[in-house]
Amino acid sequence: MGRISGEEDVKKYNHWVNAVVPVSLIAMASCSASVCGQEASADEESVLVLAQRTVVRNHVQDTAPKLVYDASYFERYEPLSVGDMLKRVPGVTFNSDVGEYDLPRLRGLDSRYTQVLINGRTLPGSANDGAIAVDRIPAEMISRIEIIRSPSSDIASNGVGGTLNIVLKDGARYQGGIWRLGALHMEQTRANGFIGYAGSNGKLDYGFSLNVQERYNPKAKTSSELDGDEREDVHEADVRDSRDLALDGDLAWNFSSGNRASVKLYVMDTEREEEELAQVDGFVRDSADAAFALDESVNEHQLEDISQRNYAVNADYTVTGGALESVWYGGWQAFREDKTETNSAADTGSVLALEDSEVLYLDDTRLHGGVKWVYERRSFEARFGGEYQQSERDFRLAIYNDEGELDQENDEYSDFEAQIAQTALFAVGQWQLAEKWEFEAGLRGEHRARDLLGRDFIGATSRQSTDDTQWNPALHLRWNASAADQFRLSLARTLLRPQFDQLNPVELTIDDEKFRGNPELKPESSWGIDAGYDHFIGDSAVLGLNGFYRRVNDLIEYTQVELEQGGDTFDQRMPVNNRNTGTVYGAELDLSVPATWLGLAEMQWYVNVTLLNSRVEDAYFAGYHRRFSGQANYVYNLGFEHALNTWNISYGASYQQQGDSEEYEGEELNRIHYDGNLELFVEKHFAGGKYLVRLAGQNLLDAEKREWKREYDDTGALRAGTTATSEVELESTEPAILLTLRGRL
Repeated sequence: MGRISGEEDVKKYNHWVNAVVPVSLIAMASCSASVCGQEASADEESVLVLAQRTVVRNHVQDTAPKLVYDASYFERYEPLSVGDMLKRVPGVTFNSDVGEYDLPRLRGLDSRYTQVLINGRTLPGSANDGAIAVDRIPAEMISRIEIIRSPSSDIASNGVGGTLNIVLKDGARYQGGIWRLGALHMEQTRANGFIGYAGSNGKLDYGFSLNVQERYNPKAKTSSELDGDEREDVHEADVRDSRDLALDGDLAWNFSSGNRASVKLYVMDTEREEEELAQVDGFVRDSADAAFALDESVNEHQLEDISQRNYAVNADYTVTGGALESVWYGGWQAFREDKTETNSAADTGSVLALEDSEVLYLDDTRLHGGVKWVYERRSFEARFGGEYQQSERDFRLAIYNDEGELDQENDEYSDFEAQIAQTALFAVGQWQLAEKWEFEAGLRGEHRARDLLGRDFIGATSRQSTDDTQWNPALHLRWNASAADQFRLSLARTLLRPQFDQLNPVELTIDDEKFRGNPELKPESSWGIDAGYDHFIGDSAVLGLNGFYRRVNDLIEYTQVELEQGGDTFDQRMPVNNRNTGTVYGAELDLSVPATWLGLAEMQWYVNVTLLNSRVEDAYFAGYHRRFSGQANYVYNLGFEHALNTWNISYGASYQQQGDSEEYEGEELNRIHYDGNLELFVEKHFAGGKYLVRLAGQNLLDAEKREWKREYDDTGALRAGTTATSEVELESTEPAILLTLRGRL
């Protein structure tokens, strides 16, 4: 029987070509055998191996629906981060700036609906809505990516859209060292490098790795906004320049009794500078038939200096013996962010002058601990245990005017401190019902106690304490129709917790709008059904089909009413659990086959396509039904890889495209379109596979992002297509060229 926690049987493939396997040595979070899996065989425990080059996903034996892609599926295109990897897996979209892949969206839903785990554990991040940016996690550290379509009860229940589990390489499986040197060119050239070493004397396993990478992404933006007889044109240069450093290490003791203890730590540090320089031209006209004339021209400059750091120390102890195995684990994680943003402006031709500055400080720490028992018999497996997590989050954001004084009308999120204690109990049972049938049933209970202290502009505080208990069942059925065919059916309940600023009980007045959070908000809950079919053709081809449906209850959305106060008129904006209900549904296909029909057994073709749809009643436009905000209507990936073994050369191409989406915020609708992304690679092996040189290109078609923003007065105007204002924005970036040399020590 397989385990949803990550242990699976992965079939070995027949087609091999030479490759250097980049070895990252340590897990970034607590990683027991039951979480990370033990699929490495004895002959894999070397730094340099012949890597499987077929681009099929793994053959997973878990009862619950899960897609698994090894690092070899991604590595030839030289991804720098996990975000670069995820753009090639089924059902993942991004609504980021062009060339950026930070907040993944499973099933096209907002990133807060996607649960991101590292080695099966949650982690802190910068976003107040709980979304995790994955563009800082180095791809060099990844062993495999798991897409958990419907969860078992022994993982957290937060993935309404699905769960991405990022499994990191375990250094204890590799001996010796490996290194990488590379360069990335996007208008300017930036360097990256990696070195790792691991060893073992039988009783003690140890390892470390260091990854340093620099990224440079220049973007050009143009926009034009029309509001009656006024028009504003913006021409902007936007540059993101960053340096990421990741250091990790571990020690593991293997006892003669078969028990094992390990200690792991990691540090990730990012220093990033984002600079925007824009020319804003304002035009006016006398009537709709008249020509626009330049009214004013202003230069604007924005500089963001961002520092982000992750720390973690984790330990686990595995006790084996008999039919019962237990894993005791615990750890400490922390995330720190400091950001200073300065904004300057001046009439064109004049010297820029400071307008305001924004200072953000975020401190998020977590202590966690737990135990998991696994009981196995021939036709039955049980997993049960408990977890406890204590979290503290301190968020401060302030905006100062040009004289350094606090601007009391421009601090949108104010300050808050949150303390959360969560206890979870879970039990899962798996039964072999017959020779070809497997059934899994589980229940997870989560009790969360939350204390939130909010502060307004002048320091007045408001405190609110709440708690709730959620019970989330999960049922999974698998039919092994043959050695090559599997059918799965799943039903599970998942959650989305309210974001912190929606809970902040302090009333803020910002310009002509008032905002107050609601600390009594309940989480959104979803009942989801997944039905899938997998057909494996030997070890070199796979066909997968899956359909999904989610009914999301208690949607947390903003509403707005007009408020008279002190002779002034305000828009009162509130997040309320309005008992609204939405549905999400779609179909997913992935296919990978060798080109034997062309007589090219060493060429592999692949394609994955996801069709997406949803329906929800808009909170602002009464009676108007739409998709979930930002959900693309499709996403697909296709490509091939071909090995020329005679010359030790491989090459390939990949193309990704996602459909249009619409974001909804109040009365404003924003349609987003991305051009497709073409990537190519070619690589050559030397000295019997000891060295490898690889050239890869990304965004080779100069893909653009286009946005069309429209604002409507009411539902009637929306249905008639009568806009109050409209804006068109175009964003583009440079192609990226990566040159990499890899070798072993």
